Amino acid sequence: MSLIALTLALAIQTTPEQQAAAALDAMHAAAARADSAAWADRLAPGMVWVGNETSERWDRPAFLAFAAPVFARGEGWTYSARERHVTLAPDPCACVAWFDEVLDSQTYGTARGEGMLVRDGSEWRVLRYALSYPIPNDLAGAMTTEIKAFEAANPIVDAPGDGVDSREKEAAAATLNALHRAAAEADGATYFDLFTPDATYIGTDVTEHWSVAEFRAYAQPYFAQGKGWTYTPRSRALTLAPLDCRCVVWFDEALDSQSYGTSRGTGVLVRGEDGKWRIALYALTFPIPNALARDMTARIRAAAQ
Repeated sequence: MSLIALTLALAIQTTPEQQAAAALDAMHAAAARADSAAWADRLAPGMVWVGNETSERWDRPAFLAFAAPVFARGEGWTYSARERHVTLAPDPCACVAWFDEVLDSQTYGTARGEGMLVRDGSEWRVLRYALSYPIPNDLAGAMTTEIKAFEAANPIVDAPGDGVDSREKEAAAATLNALHRAAAEADGATYFDLFTPDATYIGTDVTEHWSVAEFRAYAQPYFAQGKGWTYTPRSRALTLAPLDCRCVVWFDEALDSQSYGTSRGTGVLVRGEDGKWRIALYALTFPIPNALARDMTARIRAAAQ
């Protein structure tokens, strides 16, 4: 069997979710071997890459320019998926999917990625990617205090994002605002009604990957005592997925928290048949400033041993 025939046969035997996951594996593998052409081919024309620090939000040309000298030195970077979840968007084209993955990095240890892929013909490519380094719960208090102090002395300017330039983005943004308002008011009924029934919530610790039922079981005792949490959006980017239904939006947002300082939320909203926008994926993380990243990730790795 020829290579082309084998490729076609494998494509027929796999699901769209598996094909999308394979594209992520191909992207990570190309970066690890510093193969700039193969790596760039996995990035969609309108790709945006969100780095760990809130100042880092690169479009495709800027990210290619950032990576070019690294690849030219033959260095690359190695992230291999330890765990991954891929969800196909609710559209008959089967051409958009979102994902979350836990990664192992030779340099930084555990990392996490969330994003969106689009299919062009038979090829899946990354349209959005957000990278972070999850901080374990038992280290979060001390590390976020350090990060707050660093940012107070060295202010970090958030990267500008896509504006709210459509009715769909406006409605999706209103849902996110309602989510944060309900959390601050400990209004559990409103809060959980803003998620789809099969939604995923990802917390700041790498072990926190919850279904809505699991997240409700965690959060409801706090809400019942009138204890919510306040995260105030200070910048946000919204991307309307390239679907005829215009019913899926990707977002990333920088948040302020009195307890933890800077946080970031990333994820997906979907418009249901009732016309309401609800959250299908929300991932919360504490961005680590680049100047602190190597030290903090080393401490996270040491604590895990």
